[in-house]
Amino acid sequence: MASRFRTTRSQGRRPNTAKREIKKRLLVVCGGRRTEKDYFEALRDHLRAANVTVKVKTDPRSPLHVVRTAADLFEKAPDDFDECWAVFDVDSFDVRQCITEADRRQVRLAISNPCFEYWLLLHFCDHAGHLPEYRSVKERLKPHLPAYDKTGIRIADYLGGVDRAIECARKRDEHQPPPGENPNTAVWRIVSQLVPAPVSLPSPRQGE
Repeated sequence: MASRFRTTRSQGRRPNTAKREIKKRLLVVCGGRRTEKDYFEALRDHLRAANVTVKVKTDPRSPLHVVRTAADLFEKAPDDFDECWAVFDVDSFDVRQCITEADRRQVRLAISNPCFEYWLLLHFCDHAGHLPEYRSVKERLKPHLPAYDKTGIRIADYLGGVDRAIECARKRDEHQPPPGENPNTAVWRIVSQLVPAPVSLPSPRQGE
């Protein structure tokens, strides 16, 4: 007797054997012209996370412009995204107004203090000393990436250190309000969503 739960396969259609996973949709607006966008897109394309999609835009003006651009895009297409992020550097900016604006308009912040290159540095080492500006971070990067160029991210240079960077950044940033005490970066909050979660295996039963 045929099972009452068995369905007839339609011609040309594969059976739906698994429940479709709901993807989180991220909108990420970056303040840099190339570096941040290139990093996020290359990492996204390499990892191909099954549970998240990422659209990356740029607005290479002030951090306040980045927040407002992110908010405007999010508000124009509220059904297209689940989270909206503004990614920018502290550099010499006073970012207090940006933080207030982001909170008001529901934009999440991934601020790097002093700059995005600190996030890149964490792929190679857990540096905790004060870094006053971009040049000081670049000097720290040189031993690891002698030919580092802001306009030419090679994602292969960073893949081996993504988990390290997430962990180093998390332990410094997780309990600080933005922008965090220098050096600091909240980029891990985005990247950790792109990295596939490890498969957890059931613990063996006693005696096995």
